[in-house]
Parts: sequence; C-alpha cells; structure tokens
Amino acid sequence: MVKFSKELEAQLIPEWKDAFVNYWQLKKHVKKVKLSRMLKLSQTTCSHDYGISIFDPVCSFFRHLSSSVTNHQPDQILQVKNTLSEQGDESGEDENDDAELVEHLNSEEDELKVFFEKLDEELDKVNRFYTNKESEFLERGEMLNKQLQILFDLQQVLGCRRQSSGRFNFSRSATSSRLIRSYSSGRTSDSDSETPTEFAERLGEGTQTNDVISAVEKNGINLLAGAATRGKTKKGKPKVAMRIDIPATTPTRTITAVTSMLWEDLVNNPKKEGGPSEYVNRKKLQCAEKMIRGAFVELYRGLGLLKTYSSLNMVAFVKILKKFDKVSNRQSSATYLKAVKRSHFISSDKVVKLMDEVESSFTKHFAKDDRKKAMKFLRPCQPKDSHMVTFFVGLFTGSFITLFSLYAILAHTSGMFSHGTQTNYVETIYPVFSMFALLSLHMFMYGCNLFMWKVTRINYNFIFEFQDGTTLKYRDAFLICTCMMTTVVSAMVLHLILVSNGFSPNQVDIIPSILFLIYIGILVCPLNMFYRPTRYCFLRVIRNIIYSPLYKVLMIDFFMGDQLTSQIPLLRHMESTTCYFLAGSFKTHHFHTCKAGKLYPELAYVISFAPYYWRDGLTSVTLTTWLTWLYWDFVKDWGLLDLDSKNKWLRDELVLKKKGFYYTAIALNFVLRVAWLEIVLQFKVGLFESRLLEFSLASLEVIRRGHWNYYRLENEHLNNVGKFRAVKNVPLPFHETDSDG
Repeated sequence: MVKFSKELEAQLIPEWKDAFVNYWQLKKHVKKVKLSRMLKLSQTTCSHDYGISIFDPVCSFFRHLSSSVTNHQPDQILQVKNTLSEQGDESGEDENDDAELVEHLNSEEDELKVFFEKLDEELDKVNRFYTNKESEFLERGEMLNKQLQILFDLQQVLGCRRQSSGRFNFSRSATSSRLIRSYSSGRTSDSDSETPTEFAERLGEGTQTNDVISAVEKNGINLLAGAATRGKTKKGKPKVAMRIDIPATTPTRTITAVTSMLWEDLVNNPKKEGGPSEYVNRKKLQCAEKMIRGAFVELYRGLGLLKTYSSLNMVAFVKILKKFDKVSNRQSSATYLKAVKRSHFISSDKVVKLMDEVESSFTKHFAKDDRKKAMKFLRPCQPKDSHMVTFFVGLFTGSFITLFSLYAILAHTSGMFSHGTQTNYVETIYPVFSMFALLSLHMFMYGCNLFMWKVTRINYNFIFEFQDGTTLKYRDAFLICTCMMTTVVSAMVLHLILVSNGFSPNQVDIIPSILFLIYIGILVCPLNMFYRPTRYCFLRVIRNIIYSPLYKVLMIDFFMGDQLTSQIPLLRHMESTTCYFLAGSFKTHHFHTCKAGKLYPELAYVISFAPYYWRDGLTSVTLTTWLTWLYWDFVKDWGLLDLDSKNKWLRDELVLKKKGFYYTAIALNFVLRVAWLEIVLQFKVGLFESRLLEFSLASLEVIRRGHWNYYRLENEHLNNVGKFRAVKNVPLPFHETDSDG
C-alpha cells in the first residue's frame, strides 16, 4: 500500500506545491507530540525505588531519552534516534528527523498548542489560496462570457452584411451609443441600452443594417489600428471603445496584419469627414473565436486543478488528524474536521458550478451540442504507455549494436579506411551518415531529458505549451532514436558490402540519398502516422524560428533555437549532402565540384551564422562571447552561481536533493565548452582522423546541450512555482479602451 505522503507528492500540482498543506511539517509536529507523551508517561510509570519490574527496560530507555533532551549531546541524540528507529513508527518515513525532534522536545501541553497553531496556519493558508484562485477563475469566466457574446453578435452582423455587400463599411452615426454601455456594465437590458442580440433581432425584423453596424462601430470594434470614436455619451461620460486584438503569435498572423494595413492604406482611401474606412473580415473573427475557445479550455483546466487542490488538501487534513489521535490517545479530530469541512475551500461550490457552465457553453457553441467532442478538448485522454514501444526500443537497440559491430569488422577487413580509398569514402559518405548520427544522438538526449523531467515532476508540457495527449514521451523518443540509427547503420553496412564487391561508386552512392529522401518524406508526410503531431509541431517551430523577427518568440521557439546552435555541423553536412546529390556528383564522383565554387563557402558561412542570429544575433566566436555563454548558461538559464543563496553557489530552490549534481554539472559544462578551442587550434591529423575528431567534438556539444536542457527547464519550472503559474493565460481578442486615448 502506497503511503499517503508519497501519494500526495505524486498527485499535487507542482506549481502550487507551496500552497498545499505542509503535510510533512505537520507530521513532524505529530512526532513531537508523541515523544512528549512518551516522556510524560515514563516519568509517571517509572517512579518506584523497589524491586524489579518488567517495565524497567522501558524506564531505562525514557531516562536515557530525558537525559538526551537535557544534555543535547550528539552521541546521545544519535542513540535515541537509533532506538526510535528500532521501536518503529507507523509512518515509516523521515527517520533522519528524529534527532531534531528530540532536541526541540517540550512538554506535551506545549507541543499540543504548537501543533494546533500550525494546523490553523496551514488551514488559513489553504483557504486564502483557494479563495484567491477561485475569484481569479470566476472573474475570468465572466470575462469569457462577455467575449463570447461580443463574438456571436459580430458574427451575426457580419453574416447579414455579407449577404448584401460582402464587407463592413463602418459609418459614423450618432444614434447608438447604447451598445457599448451594455458591454461595459454587463447588463442585458435597461431603459437606455440594448444588448447586441437585441440589435441583431431588430435587424431580422426589418431594421436597417447600417443602424446595427453603426451601433457596433460606436462600440469601437476595430480589427486594425484601434481607431476609436471620440466624444461623450448622453449622460456626459466619456465613450468607451473596444478593439479586437489578434496577437502576432505566428508569422502568418503578422503577415496578415501587415497586408491588411497596407490594403487599407492603398485601396480604401480615407474619407474627409468620417476618417479611414475600417472593416471586419471572417478570417479575423475566426482567429478571435479560436482564441476564446482556447481560453475556455484553459479555464476548465484551471478549475479542474483547483478542484484537485481542494480534495487533496482535505484528505491531507484527515490523515494528519488521524495520526494525531493515534499518538495522543485523544478524539479531537472529529471536532477539528467539522471546522475544516466548514472552510471555504470545501464548502464553496462555485468552482463546480462554473465547470458545469463551461462544459455546457463549450458543448453548445464550440462542439455543436456534441458533448463527446467537447470533452475531447476539455478533458483530452492521455495515451497509455505501451509495452510494445519498450519492446521495439530493446529490439532496435540490439540490432544497432550488432550491425555497428558488423560494420566495424567489414570496414577493417576491406581496408576501407586505408590511405588509397579513404578520401572518396570519407568525403562522400561521411557527411550523410554523420548527419543522421548527430540527429539520433540529439533525439537520445532529448529522451533522457523527458525522462528526467518526468521523474522530477518538471511540467515541460505546460512550459512548452504542448497539447495534452499528443506530446512525445521518453519511450517514444528512444524508439525514434534507435529506429533511426538502426536504419542508418543498415544502410552503411549495405553500402560497404556493395563497394567491397566491386560495384561502381555512382551505383552505390545513391543509397545515402535514398535514405535522406525517405526521412524527408516521413517528416512532411500528411498521413496520421509516424508521430504526425510531433513532426508538424517541429516544422511549425522551425518556421517560427526562421521568421522570428516578425513576431513574439515563445519559449519553445527560443528553446529550439538553442538546440540549433549546437547542431551547426549537422547543418553544414546537410548543405554538402544536398549539393553533392543535386549537382550530380554521385555520378561523376567529383566530390570537389561543390567546394570549388564561390557560392558554397559563402552559403556555409550563412548556415553557420543563422542559428546565432536566430537566437541572439551573435556574430563571432571570441573569448568575450565564450565568457558570455558561460555566464548566460549558469546565471540566466540555470539560475546558478548566486552568491547570496542559502545553497552556496546555487539557487535558493533546487529540484534535485543532492547538491553534488549541480556542482558536477557546472564543471562538466565548463569542460565541454572548451571543446570549441579545437576550431582555433586546428590539430594537424589525417583526413579520416580529422573527420572523426570533428564528429566527436560535435557529439560532445550535443551531449552538453542535452545536459543543459534539464537545468534550463528546471529554472523555468521554479519560476512558475514561485509565481503559482499552473494555467496558461490565453490572451483575449476584445478589449475596452478609452476613446480619448
């Protein structure tokens, strides 16, 4: 049976860990109560000066315990701790804290008082956090309902208007300042205002479309530059305008926004009296709808987390009070549990009601009354780990080791790397196979990262904003890695066998190109196979990195940009491989064709420079740059080397319990950073040895990057924990603005 402390550790929300009841600290106080009671019992039971009793061993133990408490000698405290361990404890945990408990032991009454004070503090902490989060989510839900209402009214007006003109031409009208007041005040109807739905209904009853459009325009709806109507309402209050804000989170949205502005400037000439003509199009309303839908999903997820928070804390209070009753021989838990159940985090039903409302609204408006479809968005099913994945990982790993051993034997016996034949082979085949090898190594390191993030409960899905149910797991990463390396080594063995049997190079050199094209085809394959969500996510991130100056870079984009800076040799090999096959050099076997041209080295420089430009705009590898990298790794990305930290040279908060891992990581990162000196020193070795050294250094950089990834995300996770960020804050499209602003 799993102990509750481990179960709580496994189920609590990592970002809210500090807001949960401190179950472990309360357990220590229960132990103090237990020890105080045992000490008091020893003083009353062993107060005789005659004969021999069966209680004498117990009395001797508690006299020793009392002496330990009084003298606080280290060796005596250690003996007490060992004795307590032999006695056994119902929790079976935290035995290392027994000596500390003995040192701070007070009377039973004092310990009872301290225990209930701590219990009250924890209950108050849980209530305050729950109340704040509940208010935050309720406010978010109210705002989303208003956003949804505005969206539907705009869609209705757009649909009616498209039937006649296909576009909105907003006109200035002084007849309908009522609409915005209904949005601002949240009222559905009063003597001076009408809701957007009422306007749409009047439109269907024969009201002129321009009147409705004018009313919307008075609301300040503007998809472009936020132009607002100036003036005051009938009551003398300044008019409040609204704008539709579609954030440029992708290059497509940015390009669309720019082209829309240019279209307005070039085609729709400004009117002298009314100002520039503005319009609403269906595509932008679809973007707004998608944003609101995503906000509903995140709200529902946050409400689910808050519900879990409530239930776990309730169970924790029940467990700790039962432990207290057991060790103190009292029956006070029932009374205190009544107070816990009356607490806000248990008695309030607002979260449950709001979850039901979100489910109903989402099902009606975003799933066409299909509840099953709605639940796929709101509660995505997590795919279960398959034993077949583990089986194939082991199978491909064994196959890879066997094939690589066979390749090494064949290469040695055939003299492939002898002085006469190594030039052609290394210059033509090495770039292709080393490219796949580096990619496989990077995938292997990513699988190790996924495993460590899962073990240490670092919420990488939330940090990277991955979709639930479609993320890559560490077993899948290992499967991709081993499968890729097995196919690559198989191609190497086949190529080597054909070359050794006298086949011409222009016949066998097509094998690497076929392998290259196969993997490119798998990467862009539109069929729902071979981890399509992961492949398409990778392609989107690469696209975003290339267009990064055009929009706000997200965490996943910046993270992938860092990975590319460690894969410059792979990019260079990709350049040479592409040129080798496109130029037809595999037919003539003139591998110097590409390198002889002027464009090749210039393009190679651009390829080497591009990842640094995408990342930070770095232009050269100098000593200053190297020191900057080290500083950025340790201080910014890892959050280490803090001189004022309670953990010497480390952060105040650490995920790994043993500090030695962090000191080792600092030393290892420093050593692997020095590997770049080989580029400057240019060791004079043979062609094969130079390519092997180049591959080894590139592999070390990939390993360093994989090692860096864990601490980079650990630091990001701790920042989220410090700010209790467990739910993504999705931006909303409609915003109120001051019309005079």
